[in-house]
Amino acid sequence: MLRVLLVALIAMVSLAQAARAETFPSRQVTMIVPYPPGTNADVVARFVADKLSQKFGQRVVVESKAGGATVPGTMAVIHAPADGHTMLVSGTATNVNPVMGVKTSYDAEKDLTPIALLVTFPGVLVVNSKVPVKTVAELVEYSKKQPKPLLYSSPGVGSFPHLAMEQFKQLTGANVEHVPFRGLGPAMIGLLRNDVQISVADIPGALPHIKAGELKALAQTGKQRMPQVPDLPTIAETGVQGYEAAGFLGVWVRTGAPAETVALLNKDVNEALTAPDITAYAHSNGLLIGGGTPADFVAYMKRDKEIWTPVIQKAGIKISE
Repeated sequence: MLRVLLVALIAMVSLAQAARAETFPSRQVTMIVPYPPGTNADVVARFVADKLSQKFGQRVVVESKAGGATVPGTMAVIHAPADGHTMLVSGTATNVNPVMGVKTSYDAEKDLTPIALLVTFPGVLVVNSKVPVKTVAELVEYSKKQPKPLLYSSPGVGSFPHLAMEQFKQLTGANVEHVPFRGLGPAMIGLLRNDVQISVADIPGALPHIKAGELKALAQTGKQRMPQVPDLPTIAETGVQGYEAAGFLGVWVRTGAPAETVALLNKDVNEALTAPDITAYAHSNGLLIGGGTPADFVAYMKRDKEIWTPVIQKAGIKISE
């Protein structure tokens, strides 16, 4: 009798989970982006939301909750019902915040369930045109001969360009010093004015200034060459062994969402990433389409954390919410 009851109970639970998955989504779905409107995270989220809206027959809206080292936006997802109707679109910060000392009331690895990797984005190592170098080796040598460190810009402490340049500094011994700005635009302006001499810039933001002769591109930061700059070597190709730097964006839901819902979201997000308008935007903006299974996303984040943890710890990078 106990066996019969146990089998019946398991069957009831399975049917209940299946019914929940079958009715998903039963209402509006919200994608929370912890970055400002107009950023790649915001735009990519809107592309995916549009495709999901068409697929679901329900509204999928994008809500920006910028600031606080992505913590407020992440908290909004963790405090939402664990049913998959609220998703987080975030990136490197969510993965490495604990390493940088960001205090949170949650554990992202336990409280968030990965759905899929959306995109990755390497950058371009650029210098102001007045810096008398043409290669990575020349930049390193030139920096070591200066009485004061060369300055490099980033859009903020703990940002991808900051981490990428710190990794470069640690692997090459370059004599450089960080100057954080408030956003990509101000960081680029500082570089163009020669207030700072170096930066890791996004490809579409840097290309017009490279073509105009205002900046010189020395190398790209990723593991592979980007199609937008196929003749530009990667930093690793120039002889900096072990160098690999790229940011990423992915999508999560609160842990506890039904497995069937997670699988459904993974399938539909992957399908959305193949849409021509998304792939065209990615190509124009120096992004590489991700995709894959939740397990693939977990493996990517593990590797990402393995790259950045020693860089952050050695540089002593700390940020507050």
